[in-house]
Amino acid sequence: MILFVTGTDTGVGKTFITALLAKALADQGIDVKVQKWVSTGNSNLSEDCVFIYELLGNKPGETIYGLQDTTGFGSDTAPYCLPLPASPHLAAEQAGVTIKTKVIRDALIRLESSCEILIVEGVGGVLVPLSRAMLLADLVADLKLPALVVARSGLGTLNHTLLTLEALRHRDIQIVGVLLNSQGDEDSSIVRDNQRTIAEMGQVEVFGVLPRMKSPLDALSSIAPMADRILNVLKDLEHFFKKSTR
Repeated sequence: MILFVTGTDTGVGKTFITALLAKALADQGIDVKVQKWVSTGNSNLSEDCVFIYELLGNKPGETIYGLQDTTGFGSDTAPYCLPLPASPHLAAEQAGVTIKTKVIRDALIRLESSCEILIVEGVGGVLVPLSRAMLLADLVADLKLPALVVARSGLGTLNHTLLTLEALRHRDIQIVGVLLNSQGDEDSSIVRDNQRTIAEMGQVEVFGVLPRMKSPLDALSSIAPMADRILNVLKDLEHFFKKSTR
């Protein structure tokens, strides 16, 4: 079972949400692994994967974190780690690396087979280019992965979130739902209306708002019920997909 976590933009909290979801599911005894196809601004390893796996209690190691070889390829957990903090296509060009979809696909298959749930964290928004010929959303569609959208909870999120949902639907990507991440200083009336508007106009389930906390572990109690609901939606989607392809 695979869940793709995308964001409406850079810096909306994808890594934080991915880490907490993985931790909440792992605490239920579920074998969870996390993958990030492309990490930019990282020379030798994926700092996002380091953060996530350390939260899960893993000690540093090449197999988990994706230390690179000279081709730019890392581990199955972090296939591409590129030093320039930019869009994947530009970071790859600057590093002299070609991001190959076959490399990502093969790493995805191998890692999925080694766990019960694989959570794949996206990079930037869903329409970022992996290369001059491939958008992230196109690869997600090709791989038929269901997507969870992480969005800011406050002012400005409606446009970004509705556009993201439209881009996913245009590619027939199954949408698990939307999870709003608080920045800590939003107008509560706007946040409440954003939840309602995204649910109604976006025709999607909004799992709730994750409050801003000083420590990731402080947010576990808030995300745990959301993780349960997300897991149930994933199971329903998987059952529907299997039934429809018989």
